[in-house]
Amino acid sequence: MPEDWGEVAALYDIEQPSCRGDEARFWHDEAVAAGASSEHPVVELAAGSGRVAIAVARKGHHVIGVELSGRMIARAVGRSARLPEATRGRLRWIEADMATVDFGEVRPSLVFIAFNSFWLLDDEGQDRCLARLRDALAPDGRLVLDLFPPTEQDYTDEDGITQFLGRRWHGRSVLRVKDYRYDRATNRASSDVRYYSTDRDRGGPAAILAQFRYVLHPEAPERVHERLTKAGFSVQARYGTYARGPIEPESPRAIFIATVARTSVPELADRPRAQPSA
Repeated sequence: MPEDWGEVAALYDIEQPSCRGDEARFWHDEAVAAGASSEHPVVELAAGSGRVAIAVARKGHHVIGVELSGRMIARAVGRSARLPEATRGRLRWIEADMATVDFGEVRPSLVFIAFNSFWLLDDEGQDRCLARLRDALAPDGRLVLDLFPPTEQDYTDEDGITQFLGRRWHGRSVLRVKDYRYDRATNRASSDVRYYSTDRDRGGPAAILAQFRYVLHPEAPERVHERLTKAGFSVQARYGTYARGPIEPESPRAIFIATVARTSVPELADRPRAQPSA
């Protein structure tokens, strides 16, 4: 199967929900707290087709979206073109690998990697990415990793994981089917994904629309925390939801907010729930 997210860019957009509500408020609040500005913009790594980056720009922030897939970038540019001129002017797209991207003279106030995308990198890639970000961030800048806390199910093989997508694609109903394999020796979680059109003649085969493979390298929250510390970051807060609840065994997210460590300070425990902005 192809391993380029661009192969399914259009279908991915109907699969993922819009960035709104608690999620949009979370990223806006982080941009404000980091002091984002035109001089020190927000950077999203692995920005895909712009689902989150565009939402942040709509909140008034200057955003650079970095994405490896050229076809994803093309969709992001196309989506940007339909935005109001002021919002469009706050967005910039760069086609690059998040582990090796060169920010040039730009010193971001906030860099974030949303929706598990940090785990697209293997161990070496993750460490290389963090080292680059440590050197690139503006003084008092923030790094946010948005992941999930793995459960035992994430370490178990499973075939035929089926999901009907709620939105139609070119008038067609879409069925998503995934075969999942986890290799403990290499910490590789491989997903082979196929999208089918279920609108067909009775008794005929379902038409396959697209297929691709992606590989994640999941880690428990404690291991992510250790990796950040080893890379020279100080973890300031950890959350289990976009509403800033604590990380618990059944939490949907494991979100880490970190700054570059300048002195040896005790690491903070999970912070209590904070009130998001209105």
